[in-house]
Amino acid sequence: MGMAEQRQQVDPDTPLMHGIAAGDVRALDALYARHGAALLSFLIARLGDRQSAEEVLQDTMMAAWREAHNFRHESSIRTWLFVIARNRATNLQRKHRPTLTLLDEALSGGDTGPLEKVEKLEAQDKVRAALHHLPAPQREVLLLVFYQQMTPTEVAQVLGISDGTVKSRLYRAKEMLRRVLQQRGL
Repeated sequence: MGMAEQRQQVDPDTPLMHGIAAGDVRALDALYARHGAALLSFLIARLGDRQSAEEVLQDTMMAAWREAHNFRHESSIRTWLFVIARNRATNLQRKHRPTLTLLDEALSGGDTGPLEKVEKLEAQDKVRAALHHLPAPQREVLLLVFYQQMTPTEVAQVLGISDGTVKSRLYRAKEMLRRVLQQRGL
């Protein structure tokens, strides 16, 4: 059994992809329900604008609808969706000047009291500002690993780079982020 066949059997989204390829809109809705929030979070962080991120997310899901029959199971379906989303976001950024800001939703947590909420917002602002000091390739790896909880292999597939490059960018990003945060008193 080849790697693609093993992935197909293990990936819980495989039945949904088969449904989408057969024209089942409910399968697309289910795939969106499973991955839409994570994709939107990634796109907001990448684009810095919720409206643009929502448009790219819609475009991503339409691309998944159109291309489901061509999916070859060389990666997980989740990773494939992130690749599509990243490519669509990159295309949009090429059309418009890029303005990458970090998304508030990725940094926000559950309900807290007023004092904790203010403290958390202040910390979020400091982290957000510190992330802007990272070079874009390092920032992107950091966002995918920590906010999207992707493995280095998944990040490598999304970004089209080697696992080693992901690990070195992640190491450098964490070190630089740590230094920036220390300088800012966090």
